[in-house]
Amino acid sequence: MNEIELYYLTNLIRTYAVGLCLGVSSLAMTNYFCMVAKGSTEPAENRMMHIVYTVLRIGMALAVITEITTFAYYYHVDNFVYWTDNPEFLMRITIFCVIVINAFAMQYGKISMWLGPVFAGGSWYAYFFFSVWIETESTYSTLLLGYLGWLTFMFVFLGCLRLYLTRNQKMRIGDGASVSANIAVNS
Repeated sequence: MNEIELYYLTNLIRTYAVGLCLGVSSLAMTNYFCMVAKGSTEPAENRMMHIVYTVLRIGMALAVITEITTFAYYYHVDNFVYWTDNPEFLMRITIFCVIVINAFAMQYGKISMWLGPVFAGGSWYAYFFFSVWIETESTYSTLLLGYLGWLTFMFVFLGCLRLYLTRNQKMRIGDGASVSANIAVNS
């Protein structure tokens, strides 16, 4: 397999991996907010979320492999010229780094469950955009400001959604924990 065939195969795999991750991330956020609205989680829901996150990790591993392959290709072919001439590629790498760091932070409980979905959902949609739309003719700083604006929109949107879904709960726990379990622990 020559370099150009490897490059196109990598782009094809990345397209499928990003589509998989975007869909699974949307499913995870939907399930999470349904559990937030309910105020508790059941064992079956926990098992399902573990399956969803396992599929998401598989998609992320494929995306990591394709980004490394793309990086190696551009290093070999263009000797980093592509990095300086393509702010979309840099933005895609920046967003993917946010996704990976957020995934580890959520896995190890280093980020709150109200902020983690903002970075996860917002970043996967932005990463999808930069994976399918190659050229925007913008500078990196403009793209970064747009990404930060998008994350701000997601923060406000998901915050309002959380408030709406928990409007009937006595205590707005919002992390899928049961109010009754919280009261039992405090008793």
